[in-house]
Amino acid sequence: MSARAILLAAMLTVGLTSPVAAEIIADDAALGAKVAQLESRATRLHDTLAIKRLQRTYGYYFDKGLWDEVASLFSRDGSIEMGLDGVFWGRERVRAYLYAYGKGHKGLKPGQLNEHFQLMPVITLGPDGRSARGTWRDVILVGQKGKDAVWGEGPFENEYVKEDGVWKIKALHWFQTVYSPYEGGWTNHADVNGGRFVTTMQPDAPTTFPYRVWPRAYTPPFHFRPVNAAKIAWPAAPAAARPAPLGGKAAQQRVAQLAGDVQQAADQLEIENLQRIYGFYTDKSQWSQAAALFTPDAELEIAGRGIWRGASRIKEWLGAVGPEGQLQDLLNDTMQLQGVVHVGADGKQAQGRWHWFAQHARAGQFAEWGTGVQENEYRKVDGVWRIHRIRLYPTMTTPFEAGWHKLALPKPTLEPQLKPDAPSRLKPATYEDTNIVPFHYAHPVVGQRFVRASPLPMPPDTGSLNLQVKRIEAQLAKAEDMTAIENLQMTYGYYLATLLWDDLTDLFADNGTIEIAMRGVYVGKPAVRRNLNLYGQAGLDDGVLHNHMQYQPVVSVAEDGKHAKLRSRALSMMGNFGKSGMWMGGLYENEFIKVDGQWKFIKDQQMNTYFAPYDVGWKELKLRPPPGITDSNPPDRPPSFHFDMYPKGFLPAYHYANPVTGK
Repeated sequence: MSARAILLAAMLTVGLTSPVAAEIIADDAALGAKVAQLESRATRLHDTLAIKRLQRTYGYYFDKGLWDEVASLFSRDGSIEMGLDGVFWGRERVRAYLYAYGKGHKGLKPGQLNEHFQLMPVITLGPDGRSARGTWRDVILVGQKGKDAVWGEGPFENEYVKEDGVWKIKALHWFQTVYSPYEGGWTNHADVNGGRFVTTMQPDAPTTFPYRVWPRAYTPPFHFRPVNAAKIAWPAAPAAARPAPLGGKAAQQRVAQLAGDVQQAADQLEIENLQRIYGFYTDKSQWSQAAALFTPDAELEIAGRGIWRGASRIKEWLGAVGPEGQLQDLLNDTMQLQGVVHVGADGKQAQGRWHWFAQHARAGQFAEWGTGVQENEYRKVDGVWRIHRIRLYPTMTTPFEAGWHKLALPKPTLEPQLKPDAPSRLKPATYEDTNIVPFHYAHPVVGQRFVRASPLPMPPDTGSLNLQVKRIEAQLAKAEDMTAIENLQMTYGYYLATLLWDDLTDLFADNGTIEIAMRGVYVGKPAVRRNLNLYGQAGLDDGVLHNHMQYQPVVSVAEDGKHAKLRSRALSMMGNFGKSGMWMGGLYENEFIKVDGQWKFIKDQQMNTYFAPYDVGWKELKLRPPPGITDSNPPDRPPSFHFDMYPKGFLPAYHYANPVTGK
């Protein structure tokens, strides 16, 4: 017991109620209130992370046709609505629908591809702490080798519920934006299914939001859009319990657990940044920077092909792609997506499952698509997270000009040709067989629950405890800010894809700037709105596809808690029906400012990696300049950064230092 606690106990024993005792009691009451508030905030942060893991796990199960596992993610009264199939209510009806979707059987056939990337989360928790809404984007590559291949894309507007202490899907609603054949793409074909996936079952209710599929256009009912806010009836928050005074050993125990919980959430966000940074380094042939992210005794293993041991060998393996820093004539975009990260209770080890989605090319030689899964391990060394093991399972590699329905390559052409240190211990899991990449985690609803962090060591006296609570609050606020900024960037992407220019402009600070495609810098909200006119009139027209996706965010919050930066990818499926189709890739380096407690864009800067006509791809892509300044709608300032697109290439400066070396 601390000296302070002994003094208070002695005073109360002899009946003394001196000003000193009153002050101690008041301090304990204030500490109790503060800890209770932080516990509530920490719970909401963990709830947000749990919902993201839940939806991403849905994607991994759906990829492999694991319909029982998918259905078990739903609440007892959950519902599913895919495209224009109508609504199916109750977990068992959800299960029956999924089996009908899978043509009556569980799992995939050899040669069947069924990739469903779960991207761009915008998560909004209800005030009651037991309900939430989430918007996601589903990017789809499906088909059967020797038969067909389809591109698909569209947003989810989902509801979630905390049932028996576990987050579950209450209502899953996917809106079809495009579902077109690989050959000819969305330019030459209307959606192949008319929005219908299952015709053998009658729904329990008709579709809740009738719309017409491509080449028709519509604006989904985003839950976060201001115009929809009044339509959402959130459950009321329960009455807050009056926090009890907090002192003595109980205080230390509660604060220790709170510190562990907040640290665990912060660790997950740090690991997500780490894996995404690895992807950005490898994209740009930054082999030394990428290899520095590994532990000295790390392993990289490719299923069926071999193991490379040690950070130096991993650097050698990476460098076998080409010279350090090579950009000319090389496209190596290997996107790190859909992370499901679990941090161990000890806070020193973690595991993560990731999708990767690749666009590879050497100018004039080849161009390929690729997908795969990673099951990775991480270690905290001297307080810094590092990659300890990558287990890489390629799913599909196909030439751009062929497609996955025509030709499956044995491995990516860019894969380094370096003799391994040992044979692989892993079974291949390509779409030509039926192997499933093992999960490092149990089913998030019916399996093992998320492992809570162990309490962190606490200082022995209450004075130090107050300082510890302040430190915890600062760490928690930073983690909350990181999730809020991700929400903001993804909201921007949904507004940009649907040409909601006024809503998008409202995401900016009054003096915010926008700079896209080297068109110059537009300063202030009126100028931001004027800039958006360059991309078409507000609102989507039929026959216009403008899917502008944001993903792989690396978020850094300044120590003052009022400024932040973000690096992320951009990928666009664009075109006009019957006229042209386009792939666009790029990078964002954005800055944010907190205004009256709300994050806003202060600088939005997007740089294009390529513009590739759908029927050309990257192999024979000719060098062209970015769009540049439009004389009829000139900027306030000239471009701040000049760049050349693929096949030439460029390296935008990273706003962050290497998280391991600090360089």
